[in-house]
Amino acid sequence: MRAPESISRRTFLREATAAVVSLPLVVRAQNGSTDRLFRHGVASGDPLPDRVILWTRVTPPPTRSAIGPIQVRWQLAADERLASVVASGTTEASPARDFTVKVDAGGLRPGQTYYYAFDAGGEQSPVARTRTLPAQADRVRLATVSCANYATGYFNVYRCLANRDELDAIVHLGDYIYEFANGVYGDASEIGRAPLADGEAATLDQYRARYAAYRSDPDLQAVHARHPFITVWDDHESANNAWAGGSESHTAAKGPWPVRQMEAYRAYLEWMPIRESTDAGIHLYRGFRIGTLADLVMLDTRAMRDKQATSTDAAMLADPAR
Repeated sequence: MRAPESISRRTFLREATAAVVSLPLVVRAQNGSTDRLFRHGVASGDPLPDRVILWTRVTPPPTRSAIGPIQVRWQLAADERLASVVASGTTEASPARDFTVKVDAGGLRPGQTYYYAFDAGGEQSPVARTRTLPAQADRVRLATVSCANYATGYFNVYRCLANRDELDAIVHLGDYIYEFANGVYGDASEIGRAPLADGEAATLDQYRARYAAYRSDPDLQAVHARHPFITVWDDHESANNAWAGGSESHTAAKGPWPVRQMEAYRAYLEWMPIRESTDAGIHLYRGFRIGTLADLVMLDTRAMRDKQATSTDAAMLADPAR
């Protein structure tokens, strides 16, 4: 007689919860095959009273002979069945943007809940929920998160937030990913999570691979599929203790710092549901007006700041030009 396989309480609860909570978000069942197109889920972000960014990534099928653009259709509706469509269109997932797709869906009503999905190659993405900001508001409910290191534990908080329907948006304050090589600051393999790519993320392809690893997490996919995100980066989206002129972990062997910083920025724009600026250089600062109740200002201090001063750096701390 075969002995029963052991399973930890944490693993059981996590897998059971993931199975139950994710069901309403999916119109067509998705199996665990790595051949499916929408394996990184869907997301929305940067809501305004009349528009919101919709995001997904289309993973090219292994049977595709040439890696070229993939046609993607999107729909946004007032109901979860996508029967009452209020906006739709087509776009391309191209290799130039790592096959990520972003749509700025406009013409929407303020303070309304909407549902959206993508389809490509005969496959439909999960159906997700988003919301526009109100034109008038007497209250706002925002959840703030930051510093989510894939290698050091499970993303339980993301799952908890996915279960909170009353939230207006998730504000992510940075360190959405960590660039460290696996084993430097936690070991993903020791806790049963999929291994990260070898080595530290320091190039465009490596940053892209790191986002892909994080977006494979079912709890992160669940919270993106339930709420719009408003995000800004901190240091680990590029390098540890990053500043305008480098970081404490960046060396000459990794190439010029401005190149690395811009490639980190490019991957961030590709993989995050953020409205992109047309200004040259790094430009993540932007504002959101929530009726007459509040202004939410996302500051992009990390990319422009001076080097971090310590208590022993008296001259640097006293410099009025800082």
